[in-house]
Amino acid sequence: MLFKDLAHHVFFIATGEPLPHGSDLKSPLLGISNGVAVYLLYNGILGDKTVNGGNVLTREILASLPPHDGTRIIYGNGCRIGAERLRRENIIFRQVPYEVRVS
Repeated sequence: MLFKDLAHHVFFIATGEPLPHGSDLKSPLLGISNGVAVYLLYNGILGDKTVNGGNVLTREILASLPPHDGTRIIYGNGCRIGAERLRRENIIFRQVPYEVRVS
């Protein structure tokens, strides 16, 4: 699966809207809709080209993400941040869908 295809899919799942035209698909921040920022950690988008590079939400990865003052929905392969901190920072973590069919 390509980052672009998955980005379109998760943004729609998160917001009910298509990914905005002109979205910078070179950043984990896909876009913002109704005050909610949607991020995707997938396939080295943060510059790490290892197999799982940057796909797991850690304190270090969180600190490197583009900022947003409102709710943040972050898709990734895993999360190493506790539920209390996620709640305090208004973050909703969601697992990257394992299989998406693109027609």
